[in-house]
Amino acid sequence: MSLQHDQTRLIGLLLVALGIVAIFKLWWLVPIALLAGGGIAIYRRQRSLGRTNEAVQALLWGVGLALLSLINLVWPGILVLGGVSLLLIGREAAVEQRMWALLGQALNWNRRPTPPPASNKVQIIEKDGE
Repeated sequence: MSLQHDQTRLIGLLLVALGIVAIFKLWWLVPIALLAGGGIAIYRRQRSLGRTNEAVQALLWGVGLALLSLINLVWPGILVLGGVSLLLIGREAAVEQRMWALLGQALNWNRRPTPPPASNKVQIIEKDGE
């Protein structure tokens, strides 16, 4: 796909989302979506640059603040996020690997139908008279 096609699709999705927000009067969700989307966007960018530590921290803060806003616990939650952020320092790569493993299990991404085991045995049948 070309860059122009990607931009056109993104603008179309944005317009549909804004239409749904306007129809159902969900304007309170816009800041939450921006926080989560920003965290995910920064995660993807930093991860593509090989900066795993910064990527995981950005994901933690963006999605964490979005969830805290959603359940209306922003100020006490910032203390928790700050503590978790400090505890993660130096362990971001391991936490990221564990996060993807848990998401894979939760979404059944790792469950593919496995083919039956191949057999190395060959059955020889003898017929009378041959």
